[in-house]
Amino acid sequence: MLDFINSLLVEYEEWLIIVGIVSAVVFVVSLVAMPFLLSKIPVDYFVQNKQHKTATKGIGGLLIVVIKTSVGLVLLLAGIIMLVTPGQGIISILLGLFLLEFPGKRKLELKFINHEPTFKTLNWLRSKVNHPPFKR
Repeated sequence: MLDFINSLLVEYEEWLIIVGIVSAVVFVVSLVAMPFLLSKIPVDYFVQNKQHKTATKGIGGLLIVVIKTSVGLVLLLAGIIMLVTPGQGIISILLGLFLLEFPGKRKLELKFINHEPTFKTLNWLRSKVNHPPFKR
């Protein structure tokens, strides 16, 4: 059994090195990007009566929605990868979901934010960039 594992490690050594380097880069980028991205969310975003709609008027508005959705998809996929590699997987998934546009998004966001450990973690990260905590 150990010979089999050793042969796999030798055979895929280059791939393991590449995955390790990518994992380290994603980890460092997530540490820097998460507080910054959380600081861009309005304080009252999770107040249930408030609805924050994305403006899609004109080409510029459509371009912003496309870029926002693309960044959200990248964060969502990176978060899923970071569940098994070093990084802030859960927070990346949450930020990716916040940026994406899909039916039922608001209900899902409110469900996440009403989970006390998640709420505390998001506010802790916001405090790292000197922003006030979220309101619910």
